[in-house]
Amino acid sequence: MDLRVLSREDIFSPRPEWRFEPEAPDYFAMYSSLWGGIVKDPALMLIPLDDHMVHRGDGIFEAFKCVKGHIYNFDAHLSRLENSARLISLNLPFDLETIKEITLKTVAIAGVKDCRIRIYVSRGLGNAFSCSPVDCRSQLYVVVLKESVPPPYYYTDGASAITSCIPTKASFFAQVKSCNYLPNALAHLEAHEKGADFAIMLDQQGYLAEGPTQSIAIVDHQKIFKYPRLDNTLKGTTLLRAVALAEELVEAGELKSISSSDISREEAYNSLEMFAFTVGIAVVPIVKYDEKVIGTGKPGPVFRRLLKLFQRDYTENRELLTPVPYDEVANG
Repeated sequence: MDLRVLSREDIFSPRPEWRFEPEAPDYFAMYSSLWGGIVKDPALMLIPLDDHMVHRGDGIFEAFKCVKGHIYNFDAHLSRLENSARLISLNLPFDLETIKEITLKTVAIAGVKDCRIRIYVSRGLGNAFSCSPVDCRSQLYVVVLKESVPPPYYYTDGASAITSCIPTKASFFAQVKSCNYLPNALAHLEAHEKGADFAIMLDQQGYLAEGPTQSIAIVDHQKIFKYPRLDNTLKGTTLLRAVALAEELVEAGELKSISSSDISREEAYNSLEMFAFTVGIAVVPIVKYDEKVIGTGKPGPVFRRLLKLFQRDYTENRELLTPVPYDEVANG
C-alpha cells in the first residue's frame, strides 16, 4: 500500500473527501474553547486525538433541543452537567452562566430555529495519551445539529423493545452522563440486530433500568405511573418532565398515582402501557416487549395525553423556554 503524507490543504480543502456533506449538512455550528471561537464548516468541527474525551471517554455531555427559537428545559440540563462534573472531579472550564451564554450564541450564529444541541466538557489535552488526568485542562465543545425526526410509526403504531443482555452501568456511573457509552452502543446494536426499536438494560438486581438513550416507565393495572428508581439510572430530564406533567393526569383522575420503584420484566409484560422517554422523541409507546404484547398492543390513552402535554410544554411553558438571541448576534 502506498501511503501519502498529507498536507493541510488535503485535509481542509473546500470539499474534503473524508467529510463529504450534502447541500444541507447535519452540522450547523461548533464552539470550541480550545480554538476560542465558532466554526460553521463541518470539516473544521474537530477534537484533538489526545483529548482525554477521545482516547479515554473521559468527559461528560448533555443533549437537548431548540424549538421555534427557544431552548427547552435548558437549566435542567446545565444542572445535570454540573452534577456529572462534580461526581467525576472534572472542573468546568467556565461557570454555568458563561456556558449558557456560549451555547445561546452558538445556536444564534448557526441561525436555525429548530435543532439539537450538544454540550461536551472534556478532561482536556495532556500527558501524551496517558490514562492519568492530572495536569489536563478541561475544554468545552458546543455543537448545533440538524433536528432529529423520529419515525412516524412510533406515535401511530407504537414501538418494540427487547431486554438487553448488556449489563447496565453500576449506580455511581449511571448517575454520570459521561462520554463512555460503550454499554449503550452495544445495547443499541443488539436492538438493531434483533429487529427491535429499543433495548432495555437491567440493573444489578434484574429490574428494568433504562435504554441506551431512553428512560422507561409503565402504567400498571392500578393506574399507577411507575418508573425505575433513580439511584440505578441516569436522572433523565425528559422522564422528570413526564413525571411533572403526569401530575395533571392524577388530578384529572386518569392516573391513580406516580411511583418510583423497582419494575420487574413480568410487571412490564403485564402493564397497561409502557413508554420510552428521551429528548429527541419526547414520549413513545412501547406496544411489544420481548415479543409480548403490552396492553391492547396499540398506543394507549396515557401516552396520547402525555404527548399532548409535551407538545404544549415545548411551545407554551415560558418557565422552561430560553430564547436564543438571534437579533443580538446579527446586530453585533
